[in-house]
Amino acid sequence: MIFSEMNCLNTERIKALADSLRAAIYPDRCPLCDAAIVHNSEICPDCRKNAAFIYGERCFLCGHPADKCVCKKHKNFYEAITGPFMYTGVVKNGLAVWKFRGGLINTEFFAKLVAACVRRDFAGAELDCICFVPQTKMESDEREYNQSEELAKAVGDMLGIPVVPALKKIFETERQHKLPKFLRSGNVFGVFDCREPELTENKNILLIDDIKTSGTTLNECAKMLRLNGAIKVYCAVIAIA
Repeated sequence: MIFSEMNCLNTERIKALADSLRAAIYPDRCPLCDAAIVHNSEICPDCRKNAAFIYGERCFLCGHPADKCVCKKHKNFYEAITGPFMYTGVVKNGLAVWKFRGGLINTEFFAKLVAACVRRDFAGAELDCICFVPQTKMESDEREYNQSEELAKAVGDMLGIPVVPALKKIFETERQHKLPKFLRSGNVFGVFDCREPELTENKNILLIDDIKTSGTTLNECAKMLRLNGAIKVYCAVIAIA
């Protein structure tokens, strides 16, 4: 028993030393602005100050701070939405790097924040599984990964909730962020479907995406989950526009 504990301590020390050596050669980078940061500090002081974290009460229908609600209590097919950031400034920059240039190296950082929001805001939801906004094969081939799926897997590991590919995207569409708001709902209408009924029937589901802009993509996905037997759908994202 004593030898086993000593071996564990030695292993932990070796890991800590290797991690420190790695950081000395390749400094940790801020996931939002990419500046070099103190090892294990996660985020630089400027971004900690300037990032648009969402604190305090929020409107769970649109995700905005309660005093800046934009939905006017408009109902959705999902019960509520949460996320750590507003989609602006350094957060917008950090997500662009994460999605398009960073190879998802900062997934764990974003997943920790999303998981914390889910624990806080959906504590009584009794979530059965996690799913994610899907891509078509063409979209996946272009980017080589689905960032929403990778985020969902990381959040699932942290929360101990299984991740299932409940949804599929059956048509190619224009990128939502390239369209004016009044065209976004029509752009995703009817483009999602559920794979197998047993993945959704009688389940409380957490639906994950990277960003909520108009909310039409999440709402369309939630609609299909509900039509295929889901009891309730909750949404979590990294940032809310």
